[in-house]
Amino acid sequence: MSESPTARRRAQGQALRELREAAGKSAKDAADELECSESKIRKIELGDVPTKRAELDALLRFYEASQEDVDEVKTLAKGANQRGWWQAYRGAVPRWFRRYVGLESAAVEIRTFETELIPGLLQTEAYATAIIEALNPELSDDERDRQVKVRAERQERLLADGQTRLLAVISEGAIRRVVGGPEIMGEQLRFLLKVRRPAQLEVQVVPHEAGAHPATGFPFVLLRFPNDAAPTLAYTESLTSAAYHDRQADVDTYTLTFDRLRAAALSPADSSARIEQAVRELQSD
Repeated sequence: MSESPTARRRAQGQALRELREAAGKSAKDAADELECSESKIRKIELGDVPTKRAELDALLRFYEASQEDVDEVKTLAKGANQRGWWQAYRGAVPRWFRRYVGLESAAVEIRTFETELIPGLLQTEAYATAIIEALNPELSDDERDRQVKVRAERQERLLADGQTRLLAVISEGAIRRVVGGPEIMGEQLRFLLKVRRPAQLEVQVVPHEAGAHPATGFPFVLLRFPNDAAPTLAYTESLTSAAYHDRQADVDTYTLTFDRLRAAALSPADSSARIEQAVRELQSD
C-alpha cells in the first residue's frame, strides 16, 4: 500500500499544504504564484493531479521550505510519478475508473454499499464476466477478459494486503439476483461466505424486511486514507462517469448513511445465515 503512486501523490499534496500553511500563504497566494486557479492548488494538495517538476520547485521556493522539507517532498514526488499497476489496463478501463482504482489501492478502509450486485472487490471471475457481458455486450472477448482481470487483481491485492479493511453492506436483492445462472451464482455466494475475515473483511446484508432505508437505490463507496488532509471521500458511479465527494458536509452525509445502513442490516453472523439460505434455495430449484 505504501508503494502506491496515488498514496505517494496524496502524501506529497499533504506535505505541500502543511508547508503553505506554515508559511502563512493562502491557496490563492499559491495559485497566483503558479498563475493557475485555486482549484488546481486544491487538487494538487489532495493528490488528485500530478505536479510538474517546475511547479513543485516554484511552490517549494515560494513557501521558503527548508532543505529537509525539500528533500522529503521530492522523494515523495518520485514515487508519485511512478505508474500504478492499473495503468497496464489503460485500453480496457475508462480513465474515470482508473482514477478510482488508484485511490482504492491507497485506502486503508473501504466501506461500500451495493443495491443490485455483489461489490466488484468480492466478485468471482465467472460472476464478473457475466456482469461485464451484460453491461457491455459489444465488448470483444479480449476487452472483456482484460476488465475481468482488473477486478481479479483488485481483489487479490486486497486479500493479500492484510492492512486494508473492507466493510461491505449489500442489499438482499444482490444475493437473490441470479447472475450467470444458478451454478455461477452459487459459487459467488459461497465465495462470500469463505472470504470473510474478522476485523478485516465484513459482509452485512440489508434484508428485504428492512423496507426502505436511507440509501435506497443509491450505491456508493467511502474511502479512508491514512494521515491525510482529506482523510475520507465518497465515490458514486453512473454508466459513463463517476463523482468524488470530498466536501466535509457531503462526506458526513455518506458516513451517517453508511452507519444507518449497518444498523438496518443483519449482523455479520445473521447475514451469513441469509446467504447460506440463498445458496440452499439455488440448489433446490
